[in-house]
Amino acid sequence: MGHIYTTIKISNMERTKVTEVQALADTGATLTVVPEKLAEELELGELSTEMVKTGAGKIELKRSSARISIDGKEAPQPVLISDFIDRVLVGAVTLEALALSLDPLTGKLKEEMLLLYSTQARRRSTSGEC
Repeated sequence: MGHIYTTIKISNMERTKVTEVQALADTGATLTVVPEKLAEELELGELSTEMVKTGAGKIELKRSSARISIDGKEAPQPVLISDFIDRVLVGAVTLEALALSLDPLTGKLKEEMLLLYSTQARRRSTSGEC
């Protein structure tokens, strides 16, 4: 499977700064990663720092929050800010939160259902009966 790119809207939490970018869907990344220059333009503040594993070893990155919208679905998301990655990487947490997955046959994102696992959950039929 090749790379899957998608157009996303990303903004600060207040929605005062917003931009649309081509992003790489990366299920190998836990959180979405935003290049430092873009984070500065969007005025994403640093909430904390986080140690992360990469193919090159462990590094420390800034952590922030942003609103991310893909195909009309939007959610506030934790993001990492990188001074060496040059494009937005949409991580697995963002894809899961927006009920999206990668379709290797089409090379596009596809809608999924959110998962709920509970030993107490009741099955309901499509008619709403328990």
